[in-house]
Amino acid sequence: MKDIMLSVQRRSGTGKGAARQARREGRIPAVVYGPEIDPYSVSVEETALRAALKEGGQSSLFTLNIDGREAKVVLREVQRDPVTSHVTHIDFHAVSMNKPINVSVPLHFAGTPPGVKTGGGIMQVTMRELEISCLPSNIPETIEVDVSQLEIGDSIHVSDLTIENAEFLTEARRTVVVISAPTVIKSATAAEGEEGEEAAGAEGAEAAEGEGEGDEEKKEEK
Repeated sequence: MKDIMLSVQRRSGTGKGAARQARREGRIPAVVYGPEIDPYSVSVEETALRAALKEGGQSSLFTLNIDGREAKVVLREVQRDPVTSHVTHIDFHAVSMNKPINVSVPLHFAGTPPGVKTGGGIMQVTMRELEISCLPSNIPETIEVDVSQLEIGDSIHVSDLTIENAEFLTEARRTVVVISAPTVIKSATAAEGEEGEEAAGAEGAEAAEGEGEGDEEKKEEK
């Protein structure tokens, strides 16, 4: 697991005005909180934050350098502008290295399923990350999911996965990935059904038309 160094500065001001000022200076406002500390406000240089997120992602452990002092934290929330997607605020959660924490870790799918490669099936991923509990030093960068043996109809559940020095918090019965039958076959079946319905409708229309003509003939005979 990566431990990423990140220099931050204390922020004396709080509120929207101070946050906007920090952004104008090219810094992202943030807050550091945890069960054993009083919350305090900081800011981090935007380019440094972008590089740190690119290097480790949100499940990494970060070491904040604050005026020569260090604090171990994990990212709890990254707020982004809905239009530009630029980071607007960060929540850092201070951790104790000897106490377990709950974190979400991304999944990495390894291999190509035979059901997809030779069977023409489709791999449907239903989960992209799992929540686990572990010591901060044991947080994995990713959780590997081996799909190299999956045929059409096969699936992998949380209960099928293993992870060292950690406990899954996500429900064991939940499906992570499934190999579905080819959609071409489903589409062909649906098309055949539609053709059958159209044919039945045409026959019904012809029959109704014939009945109408018979009625008219009977009226003329009278």
